Amino acid sequence: MNMKKLILTTFCAVAGVFGLSAQTYSVTIQVNMTGQSIDPNGVHVAGNFQLLAGASVDWSASETAMTDGGGGYYSYTCSLPNGVYEYKFINGNDWPMAESIPAECQVGGGNTNRFFVVDGADVFLLPVSYSSNVVSDGTTTLELLRFTVDLTGSTISPLGVSCAGDWQAFTGATNWTPGDNKLYDVISNDGLDNFTGIYYVPAGTYQFKFINGVSWTEAEAVPTACQVGGGNDNRQVVVSAPTTVKYCFSSCSDMCVPVSTYSLTLNVDMNFNCNFDVNSTDSVDIAGPYNGWAGGTYLTDGDNDGVYSITIDVPSGEFTYKARIIRNLSPTWEDGANKTVQVDANTIAPTRCFGSDVTGSCAPIPAPATITFRVDMTNETPAATIFVKGSFTNPAWDGGSIALVSTPGNPGVYETTVADVCPGTLRFKFVNGPDMVANEELYPNIAGDTVCLSRNPFNNWERIFVRTNADAQTLQFVYDLCTELTIGMNDVKPLVVNMFPNPADN
Repeated sequence: MNMKKLILTTFCAVAGVFGLSAQTYSVTIQVNMTGQSIDPNGVHVAGNFQLLAGASVDWSASETAMTDGGGGYYSYTCSLPNGVYEYKFINGNDWPMAESIPAECQVGGGNTNRFFVVDGADVFLLPVSYSSNVVSDGTTTLELLRFTVDLTGSTISPLGVSCAGDWQAFTGATNWTPGDNKLYDVISNDGLDNFTGIYYVPAGTYQFKFINGVSWTEAEAVPTACQVGGGNDNRQVVVSAPTTVKYCFSSCSDMCVPVSTYSLTLNVDMNFNCNFDVNSTDSVDIAGPYNGWAGGTYLTDGDNDGVYSITIDVPSGEFTYKARIIRNLSPTWEDGANKTVQVDANTIAPTRCFGSDVTGSCAPIPAPATITFRVDMTNETPAATIFVKGSFTNPAWDGGSIALVSTPGNPGVYETTVADVCPGTLRFKFVNGPDMVANEELYPNIAGDTVCLSRNPFNNWERIFVRTNADAQTLQFVYDLCTELTIGMNDVKPLVVNMFPNPADN
């Protein structure tokens, strides 16, 4: 059995609300019988899928024989419509020979069967060992990783529930892609909305987030107490054996319980902001997990002092949000990490400065300055045009990207100089090509050196620089790294000085 193929094959243990459809999909069920004494009647699989697959009845121990593929691996393939299916392996053709299934592989809630789901695509289950939770070819072992998120009491996205993280590549998906690995409510009629998925990965440490939907705007806000930390707001799990992870969505608890609702008043000082005019039609709103990061909750300034406020009802716990400037219908996010307020009663949050956690009086920003952006592309294959984008342009980021030009005498180094840069805190990225999203820096080899970076509300890294005065600055880096660039240093030839007469006076 090819373990590389196993690692790159998705195990689709997910379920949900399926539409009525007569379409069927190929399903392959596999079991590793290595180390087992095979019964003369062969290996069978039984479950609630059998009638649909052509058997006379579901849960027949003798009708669905598995094919010996050699090396101890047995398989069975059929076609099934969308649905949640349960099954067990039988070393023989009668129920006394059925396997004993580990708890972490079971449906749960008292249901001791294994399960799989058909959800609009073919299913290829990895060959788990008989009566076990292990996938192995004798050389490489993959560990079970079971995710469960409790969404009881929440409005479930019609697009489903998913989990994203840096473990997804081992399932054949793309890391950090919402929707590629869905979780579903496999325990029916329990009155709870617990969504589960089982996957197999190598032992290691992984980060992840739950998403009530299939996009990052629907991702949970992980409370500080269960974040990785250091500005990283993901959850983390260490897998060294079969591992089960369960949380209530946006909580550190393993299950959701009814929560109280309180009023929360937020106050944001909008004085001293480059992109905001307190005397104009500019407006301010907030966005966060509570509204899918879509914004639209507007603050007001009733006394025209530049401090904008709003009072909303929120559930008890940690409330996460960010403020945005709205000008000409275009939002500009404030800089810095997501803002959090602990709400355990009716709460009036201290007034803070836009783009900062500082409370009280806001300091004026430095006068505009000239900034040179320079990037070394010698480790890359440079596109025809290199860009810089960020919070300092108008419009900010993708819509205001600026092209760089090659510097004379320094092949592979590109730069641009921007006058009258106003923001005190600059967030920016270099882009290798015209697609502002697909070609932007991703910092894949940053290896913990994040001194030049800061995470945005969607957990992506961005470069950051804080101006403290109006002096001209040069921000120069190697592409995709925090390594600062040093260029323009020419060799200086030794200078020989002769003095006559020698010796001499005065």
